[in-house]
Amino acid sequence: MFRKETENSKTNNYIPASKHPVRRAIFMFIAVPVLHLVFLPRFIISGKTKGKKGPMMLVCNHNSILDPALIYIRYRSKHLHWLAKESLFSIPLVSYFLKSFDIFPIDRQANDIQAAKRIINELRNEHIVGIFIEGGVTLGGNAVANPPKPTTVQLAIKKGIPIQLCSVTGKKHLFSRPKVVIGPTVMLSLREGKKLNKQTGLDISNELMRRIYKLGGQEYFNPEAEKCRRVMHETVEVSILDDEHNLWENVAEISNEADIEN
Repeated sequence: MFRKETENSKTNNYIPASKHPVRRAIFMFIAVPVLHLVFLPRFIISGKTKGKKGPMMLVCNHNSILDPALIYIRYRSKHLHWLAKESLFSIPLVSYFLKSFDIFPIDRQANDIQAAKRIINELRNEHIVGIFIEGGVTLGGNAVANPPKPTTVQLAIKKGIPIQLCSVTGKKHLFSRPKVVIGPTVMLSLREGKKLNKQTGLDISNELMRRIYKLGGQEYFNPEAEKCRRVMHETVEVSILDDEHNLWENVAEISNEADIEN
């Protein structure tokens, strides 16, 4: 198990839960009421988030640069650290804000191994790594135009790292009421005799993205959706670790209800 591997290596490259706790608290004190007043977001939360630790990956769709800020409103854990493209850190004011929330840079031009090493180091320090596996801001889910990066899911399966699904949908303008769904936490384990390669990882990632968009009440365009569902079912066993409102199996019913909070 990955959690056992962390015991010997965590002290070598220790990353605190929050490097700038005062700065972070000030930003949260200002940002939370502003975001509420401007957007009037709706929240559906399946499970506890306050003080939650990793190692875990929070996998989300990405239709706006405001997505992490909206998630932070209700994801009350200082252990949640997001990935962001490295170029954003070249802008002084933006860099100051990102570092305040312990968001760390990833060079999209670098190879998958370098990115995986940084993610693993965060996980070894019991952090929750927030990842937009579509690779950038996308307007609507499209497995053909914006296929998800399979590296994240492959790493989670191979290392036994839980995945929590998260969805942010809706436009971001005055009183637009975007929906934020912090969904189920699951563990994906390879079935006996099954192997994991890049194509299988991509199919499983596409099925997870379909579920993520479904959480927010949106369709995910994928002409091979049935194949991806079948590959996931045949390749991995799903263990549900945290799903208070049964969002993994009963998305259609819960997504139309009023706000639900933990």
